[in-house]
Amino acid sequence: MTKSVLILDLDGVLITTPMWKADEIDSDGYSKFNEDCVTNLNNLLSKFEFEIWLSSTRRTVKTLAEFNQIFRNRNIKNLISGFLPEYPDCKTRKDEIVKFIEESKFSNFLVIDDDKSLNRLEEKHKEKLILTELQKGFDIEKLELAIERIKKEQNTI
Repeated sequence: MTKSVLILDLDGVLITTPMWKADEIDSDGYSKFNEDCVTNLNNLLSKFEFEIWLSSTRRTVKTLAEFNQIFRNRNIKNLISGFLPEYPDCKTRKDEIVKFIEESKFSNFLVIDDDKSLNRLEEKHKEKLILTELQKGFDIEKLELAIERIKKEQNTI
């Protein structure tokens, strides 16, 4: 089985606190993750082999080791492989993700994010996008869509 790349956001995916409300803080001093969204992510990670790359703007304030500890504390099965680079010339998440994919030459990937700029992705990339909603995050509906898209992708390889 080919390992896929998961480009993962946090806010609106695993952290579903409304924007008008302060994040709830977990016992390790970091924002609480929505437990249902973590369960859904773990379900996805148990079905398919992924290398996780964090796209969240939060990647700029913690180290990879710190984020991996946060993931372990929240019982997320896989650790993060790396962060999307910070590209000074990229003004949107869409631009960052497209540049990362093109530079890395990934063909087998999935993006889970709530950033609406991703609606403007080219169709070839958009079909690998799971666009979540801020307060729902990576819910069961999005998990099912992710599984469906990955299976479709694997059938075309």
